[in-house]
Amino acid sequence: MFITSIKTAALATAIVLATAGASMAATWAYVDQDANVRKNHSNGSQPINTVYEGDKVKVIGQWNNWYKVQIPGPDGWVKAGVLDFDYYDDGPSYPVYPSKPGIGFGSSFCVDGKNAQFCLGTSY
Repeated sequence: MFITSIKTAALATAIVLATAGASMAATWAYVDQDANVRKNHSNGSQPINTVYEGDKVKVIGQWNNWYKVQIPGPDGWVKAGVLDFDYYDDGPSYPVYPSKPGIGFGSSFCVDGKNAQFCLGTSY
């Protein structure tokens, strides 16, 4: 049992360290220009959604100069130059629905890493 606890602690530590650079507190931004939302943080990654100039998006992750955005439809990644963080706002202009079943509204915490993603949250 002691060995299992050590393995679990080591795995949790490795996940946190591996993904620490990709996590950030959720914040809001406006889209400066129309852009494809990509599945992963890479120009070669498959486009899975689109954001348009003037859209307000919830930023839920960061990897170098890429930001993960939560939007209606599939969430995904956009380049930093697409977003404008100068506007302050305290809430969404549309209902924010969880992208994964079982993750509650405003009560989840997600960490994205190069090879992994995990979320903790309250189920509704």
